[in-house]
Amino acid sequence: SLKSVMGFVPQDDIVHQELTVREQIQFSARLRGRKGISAGRVERITEDVLNVMQIDHVQNSIVGGVEQRGISGGQRKRVNIGLELAAEPTLLFLDEPTSGLDSTSSLSVCSSLKKMCQLGMTSVMVIHQPRYSLFTLFDDVLLLGKGGKAVYLGPSAGAKPYFESLGFEMPVNENPADWFMDVISGEVPNDQIPNFKPEMLFDMWREKAAERTGNPNLLRQGSETRLLSQEEDLELLSHKLKEAWEYIDINRDGTMKADELQQLLAHCCSIQPHADIVRELMDRMAGDGAKEVTKHQFLDYLCSLSADVANDQTLACLDVEGIPRTQSMFAWATRSKTPPKQEAPRPDEASDDSSIASSYFVEDLEAAHSEASLDCLSRETPGFSRQLQILMLRRLVQWWRMNRQRSIFLAALMSGGVVLAVIDRFIVSGTPRWDAMSFLNLHSCLALMLAIFCLQVFGNDQPVFWRESSSGMNVFAYFQSRLLVNSRQPGVAFWKFFLPFGFTAYAASGWGYLISTLVPPRHGPFIVSLIVFVICGLLGNPSTLSNFLVGGSMEVCVSAVSITR
Repeated sequence: SLKSVMGFVPQDDIVHQELTVREQIQFSARLRGRKGISAGRVERITEDVLNVMQIDHVQNSIVGGVEQRGISGGQRKRVNIGLELAAEPTLLFLDEPTSGLDSTSSLSVCSSLKKMCQLGMTSVMVIHQPRYSLFTLFDDVLLLGKGGKAVYLGPSAGAKPYFESLGFEMPVNENPADWFMDVISGEVPNDQIPNFKPEMLFDMWREKAAERTGNPNLLRQGSETRLLSQEEDLELLSHKLKEAWEYIDINRDGTMKADELQQLLAHCCSIQPHADIVRELMDRMAGDGAKEVTKHQFLDYLCSLSADVANDQTLACLDVEGIPRTQSMFAWATRSKTPPKQEAPRPDEASDDSSIASSYFVEDLEAAHSEASLDCLSRETPGFSRQLQILMLRRLVQWWRMNRQRSIFLAALMSGGVVLAVIDRFIVSGTPRWDAMSFLNLHSCLALMLAIFCLQVFGNDQPVFWRESSSGMNVFAYFQSRLLVNSRQPGVAFWKFFLPFGFTAYAASGWGYLISTLVPPRHGPFIVSLIVFVICGLLGNPSTLSNFLVGGSMEVCVSAVSITR
């Protein structure tokens, strides 16, 4: 179906908080890729998405959320988009992908999507109040008036000439994108139409569209879309370097020593640089023998590398001494350490490497051929068994990283057990051991704690579930993966009570799973507490149980739902 080759990026950043950036992309590629996709191709897709979305430097960082600090908001937005790009969609819809981002981060996101469109993917997005340099990156734009009627449809660069041809005049230094919205809402007067009303724009566009029927290229003459300018590339580079600096400079003193600069370079390029390289860069950024590098020197040097001559402090000092730059470069190259020579690969190793590269090339070529054909409108995705394996692996990773929450629950469980033991031993010691109320209270407490704990198995990830299930994920495989992984907890320490405790845990967990899938997380604890109180405390109380066991439908219902019956 078309769903298998279509992606949708929601406005909210719906991602897995416990996974790293790389794991998010990898699992998305495995779940939504073609049936039988190889591990090598999944890795190449992951690397491509990380590079295109400019999140390769944080690929091993936990995404995080409200309780656990993770990556920044702009990086989280890119991960949100990368989840869909990993599925290699033919058509990608995006709901306000730049909401909550500053203008530079918005430009970075849209430039990444522009690169994907140049590779053959079609992107359709809703966007509000973009800067004009971002607006002109779109191939075509649709401007809607009140009631959802079209006011303009065509190249982005042709919108301004179109409205000016209708008699509207844009003030100097005005953002054209904002001016378009003012025109559509009727805030801009029209000297050629004294009694202008916004509803007139609908008829004006219908007339222009009818005019264009005879000449389809009428509005496209001189209105070609553009690519990013050198200034915008420099702005994006500076923004990314500032983000990396803020990530490493924890004390916020605005300077870095050699070890901090080494961490920063490793964070940016995912490769640990040698100490000699870091020393050489410090000399070039801040001068010979410098012990610290300021943020301004760091940005000034790296951003100037795109120019003909970089802002190199070492070369500047040599120029003052009268040594030309070409000679200084030659002197620096001769004093630099020569890298060790690598032995030539053996013929058998070279043939193995070439065969691997050839197989990768053939696989990518076949994938590209299928995308170019009509088969790109449909794709066979992994079945139930394969999705169950992937989802169980992902859930195991998440389960392991939830040790802190699990330890809190187990600590509360043990504390409750100690309190009950003290009460039973020293306070109510006169109660006969065969009294049914002791077992009723024990099983009711266990059922209540288990049911509340199991609410988080599905309740916290409802938005992620709805997103993935709408993209073709097998719902039963998702349910089974969660159930199988989480059924391991908590363990029963007393072997004598294993069977009754096991049944109680099974039934109470089922209620917790059910409620977590039906109601919002904030209402779950109250509803579960009420249900456990009814089915354990009321329908299973030995003193009143005889009132329900009178035969007929009443006895059947009580026997079916009461855990302590």
